Amino acid sequence: MKLSAIQVKFETSKYLALKRYAAKKEVSLEQELEETLNRLYRKLVPPDVREYIEEGEEMERASKPKVKKEEKEPEKEQNQAEQPQDSQSV
Repeated sequence: MKLSAIQVKFETSKYLALKRYAAKKEVSLEQELEETLNRLYRKLVPPDVREYIEEGEEMERASKPKVKKEEKEPEKEQNQAEQPQDSQSV
């Protein structure tokens, strides 16, 4: 799922007050805004359109192959073996 960034202009003094009191209540402004946007989405977008979008997202997730991470340990061991050892002579 792709995410879009949204910018909103808001009076600075109101924003600073909102930020201050949200911090006092240990509330994440970003999380609150996301929840508000989701409520608007459910309120304004018709159910059949939401269902179509959700089905498209599910199909997209199902079609993406899972990529396995390669183990880097053998590579690390090989690099250590290639490095010359310091020999100290007395």
